[in-house]
Amino acid sequence: MRVHFDGQAFDYQTLRALAYTTFGGTEPGEVLVTADRIDDGDTEAWHTEWRRTAEGVERAADDAHEAGNDRTARFGYLRAHTYYRTAEFFLDSDDPRRPQTYEASRRAFRAGMALLDAPPEQVEISYEETTLPGYLFAPPDADGPRPTVVCLGGFDSLAEELYFLCGVPEALARGYTVLLFEGPGQGAPLRKEGLAARADWEHVVGPVLDYLTERPDVDPGAIGLVGVSFGGYYAPRAAAFDDRIAACVAFDHMHDLWGASAYENPRLARLMLHLPDALVNGLATLASQFSVESRWLMQNSRWVFGVDGAADLQRRLREFSLAGLAHRIGCPTLVLAGEDDHFVPLGLAQAFVDELAGPTTLRVFTTEEGAGEHCQVGNLRLATGVIYDWLDETLVA
Repeated sequence: MRVHFDGQAFDYQTLRALAYTTFGGTEPGEVLVTADRIDDGDTEAWHTEWRRTAEGVERAADDAHEAGNDRTARFGYLRAHTYYRTAEFFLDSDDPRRPQTYEASRRAFRAGMALLDAPPEQVEISYEETTLPGYLFAPPDADGPRPTVVCLGGFDSLAEELYFLCGVPEALARGYTVLLFEGPGQGAPLRKEGLAARADWEHVVGPVLDYLTERPDVDPGAIGLVGVSFGGYYAPRAAAFDDRIAACVAFDHMHDLWGASAYENPRLARLMLHLPDALVNGLATLASQFSVESRWLMQNSRWVFGVDGAADLQRRLREFSLAGLAHRIGCPTLVLAGEDDHFVPLGLAQAFVDELAGPTTLRVFTTEEGAGEHCQVGNLRLATGVIYDWLDETLVA
């Protein structure tokens, strides 16, 4: 669906921001007037104008907090977080404004969380020689061990964003404990420690499950994973190797990253694997000069995966596949797909489902439902309803 811009990159990110209205993370008027100040494809204006909106909303939240109007302040801080996150999005990884804007987004989110009736616990989970950051939310009046949902992002999302994208308020209303966390290639681990993405995410989720199963407020037999976007690879990958996962949601499916990138023209993709690196890198550089999305994908991929260029990237992507592994997933799995998803082709959803060994549900969201885009950002109320209805039947019933 088209929201404002003709270019797909800007328009999808605008829709993504607009989606978080559902759970208090934006307001439509603030999103649309910001977008109206930006020329399509102008990434400098994108940063400037979203940051301008974020700073104005944060100042209003500060004023409300000082006046004792904490409910108003809370929603203001949450909206400011989204606008700062959106302002950061198209900046190069080495842009000095990037860490500043990221810190502002996290500061605003945490200020909003502090004003919840039941603020989350900020956690640090032991992982190899460091820790992984996260937020643990407990449902109101929680007593004893609870079924628990672990939400993890993908290629560019932050743990803070998952509060809105995964519908944490809805999960809490249904009685789930919820953990949001970031692993290598994401959020703070990428920005603060330079930890690049890794394919074997069972070694990332494993320590998270170790942490959760030791907590008295978590039912160790009722832990579900919700993997968002590229997390639609990470979560099923973990489920293939760890039987402590009782249910898995791929939101959306992303089981074969190279297969998705090669889907439209597989012969050309295979040919590119055999071309000299210099030629592949040169072609990618040329494409990035004519497309905001190509430029962003290449720049962010180099950062997230820790690769030098397009040739190195296409080899790296082949490691991120569940082909030949998905049959190991025995837990119930919910696979979500959008018919308009421009990141991962709908045709790959059935291929993934066909490989799964356990009970599997495939839900394809349509344009008509307003939910056909990647991660159903046009209709999060519908998507999160499907997710938590399924988890209610799978983890709780």
